[in-house]
Amino acid sequence: MKIRKIFISTLLALGLTACGDYLDIVPDNTVDLDSIFETKDKAYHALADAYSFMPNWEAFHNSLALMGDEWIGRLDSGVANTRTYCRGIKIMRGWNNSSDPIMGYWGGYGGASNLYEGIRSCNIFLNSLGEDIPNFSVEERADWIAQVKILKAYYHFYLLRMYGPIIIMDVNLEPNDPASAIQQQRRPVEECFQYVLGLIDEVLYNADGTEKNDLYETRSSLFYGQIDRVIAKALKAKILLYRASPFFNGNSEYYSTFRNEAGEHYFPQTYDKEKWKEALDALEIAIAAAADQGKNIYEYSGQPKFWDAEDYESSEIMKYCYNNRFSINDPWNSELVWGYSNLMYTSSGSFSHASQVRGDVDNPGNASFSYQWLGSTYRMTELFYSKNGVPIDEDKTFPYEHRHDGVTIPDDDYHRGYMQAGEKTIQLHSQKLLGACGKTTQLHLNREPRFYAWVAVDRCVWRTFDTRLNMLMRSGEFPGGRQSNHATDYYWTGIAVKKYVHPESKNGAWQRVVNFPYPLIRMADLYLSYAEAYNEYYGPDQKAYDKINAVRRRAGLRDVEDVWSDSSIVSEVGKHRTQDGLRDIIHTERMIELSYEGQRYWDICRWKRAEEFFTTPIQGWYAPDGSTFDDFFVLTTWQQREWTTPKSYLHPIPDGEINKNPKVDQNPGY
Repeated sequence: MKIRKIFISTLLALGLTACGDYLDIVPDNTVDLDSIFETKDKAYHALADAYSFMPNWEAFHNSLALMGDEWIGRLDSGVANTRTYCRGIKIMRGWNNSSDPIMGYWGGYGGASNLYEGIRSCNIFLNSLGEDIPNFSVEERADWIAQVKILKAYYHFYLLRMYGPIIIMDVNLEPNDPASAIQQQRRPVEECFQYVLGLIDEVLYNADGTEKNDLYETRSSLFYGQIDRVIAKALKAKILLYRASPFFNGNSEYYSTFRNEAGEHYFPQTYDKEKWKEALDALEIAIAAAADQGKNIYEYSGQPKFWDAEDYESSEIMKYCYNNRFSINDPWNSELVWGYSNLMYTSSGSFSHASQVRGDVDNPGNASFSYQWLGSTYRMTELFYSKNGVPIDEDKTFPYEHRHDGVTIPDDDYHRGYMQAGEKTIQLHSQKLLGACGKTTQLHLNREPRFYAWVAVDRCVWRTFDTRLNMLMRSGEFPGGRQSNHATDYYWTGIAVKKYVHPESKNGAWQRVVNFPYPLIRMADLYLSYAEAYNEYYGPDQKAYDKINAVRRRAGLRDVEDVWSDSSIVSEVGKHRTQDGLRDIIHTERMIELSYEGQRYWDICRWKRAEEFFTTPIQGWYAPDGSTFDDFFVLTTWQQREWTTPKSYLHPIPDGEINKNPKVDQNPGY
């Protein structure tokens, strides 16, 4: 199934759930529910319907992954001033409101699915999947029920993460239920967490604590993306990590006056350290279960691509760049715990299509499946480590104060295959481009391998279109720069993202695009979550270092305790030995490793660090008209961002939903 959406599902077509109200009840004059579950095939459609409400990560116009400060789209008025394009960015610009919500999953507004409708669909499935369906085994029935219970938990958690206190919709309502039952109130955050975790535990464990096996341990390749026990355990661990984090754990700083009618605080007012221990225990279980399934920190084991065969052994970083590039691009690899697989195969509206460069030398104006206008902010280029594996402003050997100075790209083993060395002439068929192709800024040199694997900068090398493209990002240049035949479709900051483009993808037709599932949970996430929970509960220790180091070693970086003890590199020697210092290291490691994956925004919010990152404008190079080195490498403010604490941490509940249920109160500030 691979979670394929049924856009007009059997249930919805027959009117068994109403779209307009999250508390709508099953009408008493509709077709008998038994007929919808009378065969295995029909029941399978109902299972697919339950999955169909999963938030669409891939469709970037309708994805919350654009929230934060990583991505930037086109900045001409046609896109920048249109509400329906790049909706996540519009939220960061302060466009969200309760009367016209953007990506309003509470009710289904502004490009979002209605997650309460999804929960209703789950409840119908759980209540109606009979035991006498022909050719339907007891084991299959138990597995399908378990999947839908986890989906129901996931939808509640997604709402909880966005809105804080939510309405718990454990059962669907009946036609004759009193208004007092229909008009429910939001429940305190801790109660919501307990409900979600209880649903997952109900699937995973018996009453005596022994493990249940209703939910399958693994899926065959035909059913990748469907929930299994490893995914359920990983999801539980991730939810517990959020519950333990500062935003949800004793947040009296923001929400001391945010209460319900009974006077109950919606957010816990007292910090509970033991929540970190619960998260840590769950992460240990999840990692062990994933390892038993063959999951690990992915390392590329194949042969180098033909265009890299000559440089693969001599390059100091190429094998590490392969590790990291293919940890995302290699479909269903050993790193992936849970992937979003409802991919847009035939339509070109995904992160992959929007971030792909127009690299077809025969038809450089072809925008099909290569928009070349969803790029990176400047901040992200500074985030990645130096080649020594520490932040560039903390590396004594990195020329941080002169990072914008021009320098000729060296012809050395470290940059081989990833930056264009020296002065060179590039021949593209009959088009000859002359210039200072080998000149860049200090900022782009001597960076860690993940920088070169995932980010495309001027005069870098990008593996795509089944070849190595020498990127020329300045105005009038090709490939990568602004062209007269697509004057708005270019990387406005002069910085692109390679992470979601498979090296063998081409454009022009959907069959030429290599697709892969988008990561919802992967092993690096679990490892770094473990390190974070361990440090918060116990403080610095080798167990935390080991999990961080597993991720760093895959990226070709020295162990954290090694480099942070090296006085020739770092000025703050021993930073890793204090809880505060290791916390900062772990936060940075997560922001790098999980960059552009829709994780950074939520991490920064749960850490209560939004004012550090989301109140400053978006910057980048002057790509529109910068045709020379001096004109292009001008740090320019491209877009203002708006953030108000604590208002912006929670999303607005749509006025329409409050009008339907006056017992629902609005989030502070809206």
